[in-house]
Amino acid sequence: MKKILNAIACGSLPKRDIRNANIVNLWGVAWVLSLWLALTSIDNQWLTSTFEIIAVLTINAVIGIAMVFAYKRMLNELDEMERKIQLDALAAAVGSIIIVFAAGSILEKATLINELEVSHVILAMSLTYAVSLIIGRVRYA
Repeated sequence: MKKILNAIACGSLPKRDIRNANIVNLWGVAWVLSLWLALTSIDNQWLTSTFEIIAVLTINAVIGIAMVFAYKRMLNELDEMERKIQLDALAAAVGSIIIVFAAGSILEKATLINELEVSHVILAMSLTYAVSLIIGRVRYA
């Protein structure tokens, strides 16, 4: 249990890596909030013009791009073992989403489920990535 808690808290990482991870996390939260605000604004018809919608979309995209660059910087500054753990987690997340989305598409086509929600795909990918990180850090600790 101690290994799992240490993996979650990033206890074995250097302070620089923890700082970089926190920067990525802050950009990630900002991106999710901007996405939520954009979707809520459109659903509630708070945005009335195409210009407003494009402006909100642009803000969301800029925040997302900043998050990607922060993540890339973090990966570049990690040691080899943590970089391997991160890349393994990314591979697991992308692979699982491809499989889940394909299965969901088949079920949707067969009318066994309703339309796939993008938010569910993002959530499943995020959870798979987080769990894979924890597993990798426990395995290599």
